[in-house]
Amino acid sequence: MNAWCGSACITRALTMCAAWVLLGILSATSVAEIHLPQSDATRPIYVRANDARHWQDGEQEVWILRGDCEIVQDKTVLKGKDAVLWIEYAQPFRLVPHKVTVYLENQVNVTYRDADAGRVQLQDASWLGQLFTTSRIQLPVDPTKAPPAVAPAIYHRGRNAQPSDEDFAPKEPIQAPIQQIQFEGGQPMPPAFSVSQPQIRVRLLQRYSNGYQLEVDTDPNTGETIAKFDAGMNLIVEGLGELDTVSLLADRAIVWSKNGIEGLTGPEGVTGDGAYELYLEGNVVFRQGEQVVYAERMYYNVAEEYGTILNAELLTPVPEYQGLVRLKADVLQRVNRDRYQAYGAAITTSRMGVPRYWFQSNQIEYTDQQSTVMNPITGEAQIDPLTGQPKIDHKRLATSRNNTLYFGGYPVFYWPVLSADINDPVFYLNKISFKNDDVFGFQVRTEFDNYEILGIDEPWEGTEWVTDLDFLSERGVGVGTRFNFDQTYFPYFNNPATGFLDAWGIYDTGKDNLGADRRSLTPETDLRGRVWGRHRQMTFFDWQFTGELGLISDRNFLESFYEKDWDTQKDFDTSFELKKLVDNQSFNIYGSSRVNDFFMQTEWMPKLDHYMLGQPLLFDRLTYFSHSSVGYARLRPSTAPEDPADAATYDPLPYEVDVEGLVGTTRHEIDLPMELFGSKVTPYALGDVTYQGQDINGDDLLRGYAQGGIRGSLMAWSVNRAAQSQLLNINGIAHKVTLYGDLYYADSSQDLSRMAIYNNINDDSQEAFQRRFKFNTYGLPAGTPVPTAVDPRYYAFRTNQQGWVTSPVGEIADDVSAANLQLRQTWQTKRGGPGNEKIIDWIRFDVGGTVFPDADRDNFGETVGLLNYQFDWQIGNRLNVFSNGFWDLFDDGLQTITVGSYINRTQIGNLYVSYTNTIQPFETQLIIASLQYRLSEKWFGGLGTAYDLKENTNLGQNIFLTRIGESSLFTFNFNVDTSRNNVGIGINFEPRFFATGQYSKINGEPLPPLGAYGLE
Repeated sequence: MNAWCGSACITRALTMCAAWVLLGILSATSVAEIHLPQSDATRPIYVRANDARHWQDGEQEVWILRGDCEIVQDKTVLKGKDAVLWIEYAQPFRLVPHKVTVYLENQVNVTYRDADAGRVQLQDASWLGQLFTTSRIQLPVDPTKAPPAVAPAIYHRGRNAQPSDEDFAPKEPIQAPIQQIQFEGGQPMPPAFSVSQPQIRVRLLQRYSNGYQLEVDTDPNTGETIAKFDAGMNLIVEGLGELDTVSLLADRAIVWSKNGIEGLTGPEGVTGDGAYELYLEGNVVFRQGEQVVYAERMYYNVAEEYGTILNAELLTPVPEYQGLVRLKADVLQRVNRDRYQAYGAAITTSRMGVPRYWFQSNQIEYTDQQSTVMNPITGEAQIDPLTGQPKIDHKRLATSRNNTLYFGGYPVFYWPVLSADINDPVFYLNKISFKNDDVFGFQVRTEFDNYEILGIDEPWEGTEWVTDLDFLSERGVGVGTRFNFDQTYFPYFNNPATGFLDAWGIYDTGKDNLGADRRSLTPETDLRGRVWGRHRQMTFFDWQFTGELGLISDRNFLESFYEKDWDTQKDFDTSFELKKLVDNQSFNIYGSSRVNDFFMQTEWMPKLDHYMLGQPLLFDRLTYFSHSSVGYARLRPSTAPEDPADAATYDPLPYEVDVEGLVGTTRHEIDLPMELFGSKVTPYALGDVTYQGQDINGDDLLRGYAQGGIRGSLMAWSVNRAAQSQLLNINGIAHKVTLYGDLYYADSSQDLSRMAIYNNINDDSQEAFQRRFKFNTYGLPAGTPVPTAVDPRYYAFRTNQQGWVTSPVGEIADDVSAANLQLRQTWQTKRGGPGNEKIIDWIRFDVGGTVFPDADRDNFGETVGLLNYQFDWQIGNRLNVFSNGFWDLFDDGLQTITVGSYINRTQIGNLYVSYTNTIQPFETQLIIASLQYRLSEKWFGGLGTAYDLKENTNLGQNIFLTRIGESSLFTFNFNVDTSRNNVGIGINFEPRFFATGQYSKINGEPLPPLGAYGLE
């Protein structure tokens, strides 16, 4: 068979191979009338009693508690003399909490929080309820370690108090009344579910206007009625479950029935068990919901919901895909309710008569495992509000054999066996790209889904595991893997974890081109790569654990191969942190080790931190803040590069020294907030004491620091409802003005220049730039520090970083007196249709600056500094004009202004233009522009450019033109990188059916998938 197929959604489409079959109704047992107090399910459950015995009862763990029993979770407290607990622990890797059913007797006292009634307290002779937790359950010690020979009477009373279950004993009269806690009072529970046989309605209609021909006969051996239809018929089946209506059209048909076909041709049809078997041929069309099947011949059993289709073609939507998928098969067969098979199958998303690409398999086996959707908090079945029936979750798995990918009628890829979850919107090959440039050469980059490639039918819930295979002609072959997990349960842990592990390596045969004066650097090692990971989850006693791993082969690897991560990601470090939050306090234990000696990093062995924020004192008149930390630190400077060209522009930073020792600091602040003449005023006092076993000179140091001041804000506003303009799209204007001020004075017993900076100020990438700054900008020799005006320590000091209790760099502090003023203004208006108006910020204009009375000491001789402004004008819903600037008046102070505009039209394109004028500490007049525009249904183009008017230097251009084809995107790209002296012409190829989401993207612009608007 010349079958066709192929799609980014190939595996998703397999779920529709049996789209012509109907889904049955899932039966469920009655819902238990047990409710729970309103408590936080993330909180642990603590159980205490004078005596405890326990044993295992099936999947439940049973505890008998005697004497002063107490069960506590969050603000819920359950007390009684005796108690029974039935504990159902969550299964590993499942996002379902532990469930504890509690039965209390004798002097019962229950206290909990209710959403409506607030704090509720109940007292009674007995009580029954349930608690849930995703954390841990702390239980008392059972000294016997053995179950009792006979279950005590309280166990049976607790069992009988619960709703009926086939494993429970029959109910007996209860001596004491059971007081149940209502989770939400007054709301009825969902109705119970029955397993009644569905009533199937079958009607027979004519397909064509000339009617149909009917011939009825009886089988003498079985007594079945056999009806032969000719000249077209339309059979309508209703009442089979979730996909309610099925329509079968055929030119000729044979119907077998043990109950006869009387009434089948009547206007109302026949209602019953649907015991019909059909054979259809001639222009067969099967419709169910949005799925349509075209076939030559078909067999179908109505009641049993199985059958076979010959030469079938299917058009159907699939999960997570916007377009339609076409399936064609020689034989499409349903074996039973959960299992389907297709032989000689092919799939494509193309709507062309003869597609240019398809994915073909000799055999596809598909299973649909159904289960009831459970509420993770209550443990009860979720109800569909429209049908009143339980919601059904489908786990759709598909396995295909002898798989071949065709392009233009030619096979281009083969894989023997594939297995996938149909609901997963990705294909086994997540992405493939082709590029070419002078730095890496010709490149082929691919990403594979390991779960699908290895045929793992049930992957670890909440995880993603992929493998990267990359070919770079100028560098080598790269191999990597990435494992992501989100809200995933690990063995022996009761709480879910989030994180990732990413590893990639290459045997590099080329040289690094990092631009400017580093265009040909010899790597420090041939085997290059990184291992990067993060793991975070709640552990014992509500401590949050965060572990990080950041191993890099050499100093230039990230900048060369992962430049975006080098510029924007946090430092790659190897560390751990344990954190516990208690109300407004935080307790931290932090440890780290430097594994990359080419970066300046601090090792902590370990460091202890305590924060307290916003603690009211003196009848809420005062507010208290504090941060204290202590630890043993080792500040390790970076090592010099090995390549001579790289080493020529390397020099350690002024505060980059090899020191270690005990480091401790404690900082405190007391505020007195008050209202004064309509403004908010807060006098405050702040101080700290810091000890370093070794300062920047290797000596021990003790510093005392004190700061006092007044913070305040004054707000004013006005409204002009008469301001109306269709041109400016304004409907009334509200002008809001807020004046902020901070006047402070500080004194330090030690100079900032003596402090060793154990807590790094900047990231590794910024520090690498600073080491080269003195050579490239100032032309200074090695060993000469940059001017103090551009030292990041003194910039942080002038911006009052020492005025924060939570300052990340506690070493920053010195003598200072200053007044910081900020004026923030917002003009708001309403936009939108009548009755649907929304308030938007039409114009924002903020200005600010700082006055330094002792200018020579604090601001390099200038009284005013740190001048800044921010302007943003939303002229229309698509047009934005912005400008910002920063200005210091002393020599070498930063002086820069930017002005620009942005226009955006979704799925049409966007335009960005900006001009930046920097005067100090270097001069540049930079123009940046980018344009992306969809020229037609078939073409999308764009360009980007950067030019320095001051130096009359072209910084780079990028021009691309993309043809939007039926099966793929072809992008013709021209790129100029002046810094790297790299001019590249490339052709990128992206198959459209390998998209990992709803949309493909062309340089960030969303592109609807193939077939979203019908035939293209």
